[in-house]
Amino acid sequence: MSAETKDAGAVPTDQALDYLRGILERMGIPAEVTAREDEDKVVLDVACSSSDDVQRVIGRRGQVVDALQHLVSKMVGRGKTEGRGKPIVVDSGGYRQRHIDRLEGLAAKVAEKARTSGQPVELEPMPPHDRRVIHMALAKVDGVATRSEGEGDLRHIVVVPA
Repeated sequence: MSAETKDAGAVPTDQALDYLRGILERMGIPAEVTAREDEDKVVLDVACSSSDDVQRVIGRRGQVVDALQHLVSKMVGRGKTEGRGKPIVVDSGGYRQRHIDRLEGLAAKVAEKARTSGQPVELEPMPPHDRRVIHMALAKVDGVATRSEGEGDLRHIVVVPA
């Protein structure tokens, strides 16, 4: 059976696991990859035996794990003509939750600064998923509002006292 025939009948989660395992093998990172399906996403968790390998999977500021996630999502979604299905999230060592916790902490600090100073506070440019976490965290906070400004890689959040 050809790879195309095999892939055509494979479950997207199985395809995603195979692609990610192949990429990690080519990178020389020994890891076990498992999948779990939540209501809104499929999470591929990369378990490494050493903290150095976990750091190689995550990369500086999560760039490698984001790139792996992008590649796997593109490969699983290629050739699909109908619904995209659930998004695929690649994680290692609990990085995704720690990152969300840090962003929510940053949001709280910036909201307090905007409220006490009465002045808008601009954050550094960040990727769309990070901006979304900040917007969502501050949507629940009284006394501040958020907006995104800038284009492309320079897009950032401004926290404005209400």
